[in-house]
Amino acid sequence: MKSMLKLCAIMTLSVSLIAGCSSSPAESAKDNASKPSPEPQNQSITFIDTAGGANTQKFFSEIIPKASSELGIKINYVTGSGAEIQQRLSAQKQGEGDIDVLLLKPDGIGNMIEAGIPFETLENNPEIPNISLVEPSELKDALGIATNGKAVPFWHDQFGILYNSDKIKNPPKSWDEFYERRGEWAGHIGMIRSDAKSGGGRIMQRDILLGYGVDFSKPFATLQNTAEWKNGINKFGEFSKAFFKPLASEPPVLFQQFASEDVWITEYAIDYTLWSRDQGLLPKSVKSTFFPSGHYGGAAYLAIPSNAPDSQKELAAKFVNWMMSEETQVKMMETLWIYMGINKYDNVPQSVWNNVPSWDVVKKSRIPLNNNEAYTFLKEKGMDLVK
Repeated sequence: MKSMLKLCAIMTLSVSLIAGCSSSPAESAKDNASKPSPEPQNQSITFIDTAGGANTQKFFSEIIPKASSELGIKINYVTGSGAEIQQRLSAQKQGEGDIDVLLLKPDGIGNMIEAGIPFETLENNPEIPNISLVEPSELKDALGIATNGKAVPFWHDQFGILYNSDKIKNPPKSWDEFYERRGEWAGHIGMIRSDAKSGGGRIMQRDILLGYGVDFSKPFATLQNTAEWKNGINKFGEFSKAFFKPLASEPPVLFQQFASEDVWITEYAIDYTLWSRDQGLLPKSVKSTFFPSGHYGGAAYLAIPSNAPDSQKELAAKFVNWMMSEETQVKMMETLWIYMGINKYDNVPQSVWNNVPSWDVVKKSRIPLNNNEAYTFLKEKGMDLVK
């Protein structure tokens, strides 16, 4: 119960920060002794996060005061929904915008671009030299949604296999092996309900079907008639007989099942699970691995709305550059176990790779949700497949 209360407290975090609010006098004196004094903070920007959760919101609450101090800019950090922000931007005229930097999921930036909301081109922006650290192809689209240089990936979130290494010394290396060895862990395989608010359960079902050769690039009507789909559905039914019951209603319940050692292994978000482990909500022995058939991979993108005043856009670009610096990105990966937006992993410490698969392994098999009709089917009918 204490773990559940702790998680609920963390997940309700929503902050609005101003510069320098977390530094102690001693820390400030130390910083001032080693760094030039920043410019007076008589300018401010608003950074709105529509993509993060409790883990990333806590991280931003810790790093934004540092960004404010180093840039000499007051940074107001707030959270919001993509749909709400889109409506707000649509109503604002050129030069009157009050949102300076956005963090968006791929569908969020895609919906806004499709709705005609203008964004600044970040690629080759002289105020954002750190954009050169990003893989060029990732500046062209957001997981298949054309962005044409108007958004830059801040992080890459990733699903994978999470397991209690005290209970499982030799984790499976594929869904086929997982299926064949299900008897070893019968009653200890976790899954979130596929009809839950969280998409974790239906993503797990999708990824299991991927492992059995289902091609989700096909139209759903065609897909349902393939031998791979029928075989995958049947195998999932048999597989699910070894699941811990009842299935978790939401991620906090899954974590509680890990904490009580009812669940030893599952598929879910690597970053959020390991961060929750670090908060004391799962056993310290929980680790992650990755199957070559692929797992869901997402991302979050920074963008600068064009309807803000020009003076604000210049400040926003400086903040985006700070966020894309190697120092900030490595700190994010060390803290959140989430893969970086930049393609420069040589200074990531070994302690990170002791917990998560290497980016070279993961990036080859990141599979976004590319069949909405099939995904909706799993949300609505997925629980009927559980035996």
